[in-house]
Amino acid sequence: MALTSIHEIFTEKGILTDLAGSTKAEVLEELVKGAVATGVLPKGRKAQVLEALLEREERGTTGLGRGIAMPHAKIAGLRAHTGLIARSAEGVDFRSIDGERVHVLIMLVSPLARVEEHLELLRWVSRVARDPDVPRFIRQARTAAEIAEVLRERAG
Repeated sequence: MALTSIHEIFTEKGILTDLAGSTKAEVLEELVKGAVATGVLPKGRKAQVLEALLEREERGTTGLGRGIAMPHAKIAGLRAHTGLIARSAEGVDFRSIDGERVHVLIMLVSPLARVEEHLELLRWVSRVARDPDVPRFIRQARTAAEIAEVLRERAG
């Protein structure tokens, strides 16, 4: 089953503009709680998703550089892809490949059975992350709607 639009996964309601966490673990927990609170992730999956994200980070950083990280995981039994965009004003040490603190997080949680779509979404995140304007525009945005607009312009 092909995705019809990246906007099905990354919606305005799945945007957190002011993360409070100061460590990678705190921010990942905040992302998962935010995904549940906004309704983009089922409440019953909260602990499983957090554990999977933490395990993924142990295998290697998801900090892409230029202030962006893309924490991601595949979860057995999950019905739909879950996307969340978040921003940290202070930045978080994600041990990014360039050593920079992360200010923009693009979280993706996918059903284990839909690996090809997961990879397609990761490619999209990587392409967006390579655009030098994206992290700057997201950091400058005042609202979730403005962040969503940046993503719409860059979704291609």
